[in-house]
Amino acid sequence: MTDLNIPELWAQINSNIFLLSLTVAVILPFAVILTGYAIHMLGLTLAQLADLFIDSWVVYAVINYLFFPGVMLHELAHALFAVLTGARVTELTLFKRDGDSLGHVNFQHRGGTILVAVQRIFISSAPMYVGGIVVFACRHFILLASTPLWAKILSGYIGISMFFHMTMSPQDIKVYVKGIPVFMVLLFIEVFLLRLFGMI
Repeated sequence: MTDLNIPELWAQINSNIFLLSLTVAVILPFAVILTGYAIHMLGLTLAQLADLFIDSWVVYAVINYLFFPGVMLHELAHALFAVLTGARVTELTLFKRDGDSLGHVNFQHRGGTILVAVQRIFISSAPMYVGGIVVFACRHFILLASTPLWAKILSGYIGISMFFHMTMSPQDIKVYVKGIPVFMVLLFIEVFLLRLFGMI
């Protein structure tokens, strides 16, 4: 029977926890950006396919104007997460043509370095989380047998509108990247402790 070397076993466990925590902390923040980019590219590809059969200005008008509920939900998602993370919303425009932007949310960070980093991460990526929930909920209502036809059509319209506007804008990504260093440290600590106490 082999003697159990407790210090060696503990060091091995800590080493595994450290590697797991480091991996999550490094990969997860960038996975969010890549996911948003993948959704953006999928939407762009669909728009380019439609462009083969319809004039490009019509495709542009449909995505940006006919699907305006997606723009509004995008901006409301930013505002919601600003409030939830303690930032102060100073201006909210749900739908207004201004250069390349169809809407915007201005906010002021409040709190220390850690809270500001959390605000930057979650406010800038909020449309992806809210968008995912909205698209999933719309799909659920469409597939539900008891949903009336008008509600299925409305759900499909809102779901498609949200899909095309649940990406991160270049400005969102700039804000998000500023919060990554502190967020990585927070993720590392959280995963390390949760794994250490057997909660994940």
